[in-house]
Amino acid sequence: MELPVISLKARRNSLHPWIFTRMIRHPQKRLQPGSLVEVISKEGTFIGRGIYNYKSNIGIRLLTENISEQLDHEFFFKKLEQARTLREEILGIQKASDSYRLVHGEADGLSGLIIDKFAGVLVVEPYSAGYLGIMELIVSPLQSLYPGTRVVVRPDERIAAKEGVDFSRAAGAYPGPDSVEIKENQLKMKVNLKTGHKTGFFLDQRENRLTLSQYCHGKEVLDCFCYTGGFAISAMLAGAKSATAIDLDEKALETAQENARLNAVKVTFQHVNVFDHLRMMISKGIQADVVILDPAKLAGCTEEIKRAHRTYGDINRLGVQVLRPGGILLTCSCSGLVSERDFLSILTRSAAEAGVVLQIFRLAGASSDHPFSTIFPEGRYLKAVFARVFPIQKRNSP
Repeated sequence: MELPVISLKARRNSLHPWIFTRMIRHPQKRLQPGSLVEVISKEGTFIGRGIYNYKSNIGIRLLTENISEQLDHEFFFKKLEQARTLREEILGIQKASDSYRLVHGEADGLSGLIIDKFAGVLVVEPYSAGYLGIMELIVSPLQSLYPGTRVVVRPDERIAAKEGVDFSRAAGAYPGPDSVEIKENQLKMKVNLKTGHKTGFFLDQRENRLTLSQYCHGKEVLDCFCYTGGFAISAMLAGAKSATAIDLDEKALETAQENARLNAVKVTFQHVNVFDHLRMMISKGIQADVVILDPAKLAGCTEEIKRAHRTYGDINRLGVQVLRPGGILLTCSCSGLVSERDFLSILTRSAAEAGVVLQIFRLAGASSDHPFSTIFPEGRYLKAVFARVFPIQKRNSP
């Protein structure tokens, strides 16, 4: 298949799969957003093949730099097969769960594509217009690799708007059920494929849910930004004394209540603003043994970074104040634009302002089915900090 040729006007000095639009010599005759193209340097040498979109700040998403590789069925089958090999043959995730992330975008060599496996359903979430015209090249290999599973295309409307395309035809061609039930370690969860965030469930916290649950036996647990209840329910399954889970998303809380019934545990779910609830607890002297702070992404672009820093600071300053001395905090940031170093700095400042010190005993990230690549470090987005919290000992006056 002969592809349109796009040349660069600036020297490419890295192996990063994104080429920004300012570096591209755009053709006079406009190509459709998401066109597959061949990319050459300003000197005319081959660079690679990938997805071109003049409407996006990411003008080109490179899929291969191998001149002998064509973007055909064989190419995508190979990428998807390699992705499955990591999850099942190397990591062995299927031994603990029937669900995992199969494709984590750039880390699996498929820039702009997310695929999550939820039991017998494969949910495809395209972040690039390029997959609109080649969806069959994704779906067909998936059907071969996972016979009997159902492939669902679930695009994000905001991404489609940014990409300048309409994904509704692809979504209509590959519809999904309203929900699916999955298993994760001892946890059973209903994943809402109609109203759930992203692909429907946050598989990236699987290992952190299991780790935290091991510290919850006999404890009073507070799960903030609980979404569909994964942390709180895991805690109760591990023998927690009680669990309170709070969120502002009513749809998510409805699913969370179903999940609690599914696991035969009692969790107190509250539809309330986390900040207001934490302030109420502080004012009344109500405390917990374990607190989870796992807000949604706070920085989606560079303009939101400063506000995200302030919000993370506020969340953690309040959160540590409701912990009993020696209590356990799990605090997370899924904002890739907030570095681990900056997040730890925010936590240090928040703890000092609250008059406590954090004894950090574990730094974690996304589950192992969310790898990141040395040429795309942005793929390492999730920070999960486990710590004990102690009040600062005041020095006696001389």
